[in-house]
Amino acid sequence: MNTISITIIKNLKSARYTYFVIVYCILVFVAIVLTEKNTTISDETLTKFGAPTAVDIFGGKIWGVVTNSFVHFNFLHLIVNLITTLLIASYVERRVGFWKLFAFGLVASMVSSAFQLSFSDDAGIGLSGVNYALFGFIFGKTFIDQRFKIVTKNLALLVMIFFIPFCEIMNRIYNWNVATIALLMGFVFGFLFSGLFSKFRTQSLIILLLIFSFSIFSVLYSPWSAEWNCSKGMELHESSKIKEAKEFYLKAVHLNPKALCALDNLKLIRIDELSGKALQLHLRGKYIEAGEIYDEILKIDPKNQWAFENKRRLP
Repeated sequence: MNTISITIIKNLKSARYTYFVIVYCILVFVAIVLTEKNTTISDETLTKFGAPTAVDIFGGKIWGVVTNSFVHFNFLHLIVNLITTLLIASYVERRVGFWKLFAFGLVASMVSSAFQLSFSDDAGIGLSGVNYALFGFIFGKTFIDQRFKIVTKNLALLVMIFFIPFCEIMNRIYNWNVATIALLMGFVFGFLFSGLFSKFRTQSLIILLLIFSFSIFSVLYSPWSAEWNCSKGMELHESSKIKEAKEFYLKAVHLNPKALCALDNLKLIRIDELSGKALQLHLRGKYIEAGEIYDEILKIDPKNQWAFENKRRLP
């Protein structure tokens, strides 16, 4: 036990980048809390401090797959991640140095977030994916580098790996919001990265290049993602290409029947279509038919003042 304590102290004394990340995450957390007066944090606030929505990332705010790792808005989430970062990142930094850890963390953040985004329609937030990448790197290095030897590495592996399916079950049953894909890909990335320094360096490099390439590609093109389709639909919608936009929205709903972005925009398109018909009927004196369409609009959007006022003016 004394040996472990001495090692931790040595790690903490040599850390620099680790402290920078921790302090930055705390500052972002405090800024979010001070900005938002409500218990629910808005998408606008999260975007402002580095965590844009999936639609926004697919729409061009690609930097979000890196900066979202520094964002937390739940205190318990922040504390757990920062304690883990303090212990694991300082362990790695003492052995590889400031700049190598910086580069590793940057790429690990992008890879874990990109996979999470592409396959779950949510890039996630927080340092969990990076922490898992660091652990994967440490675990892989224990087999090839004496400086990384961990006596309880197998037990640690079981705990870390078991945590992923546990969180996925809790996500489904109790609506937890743990980015399990980011955790898994973070670990895989870290483990493969450690292989670059072993006899399996060629195999590890090839797989890493494939993973890295997919991470970039998936942010630009993920047709299997509902949020990607919604993002493309919004681009077309803003360019007044309604028919093409509608096709993307419908595909998004097909992929995810609860895709709110697509559902809301389909409602807007439907209201615009009905509004045009109602106005033509109204101007041509077909008041009964116009009234029926106004009612249909109000069913979709009960607060639609245009339909309400026009219906009130009917003879």
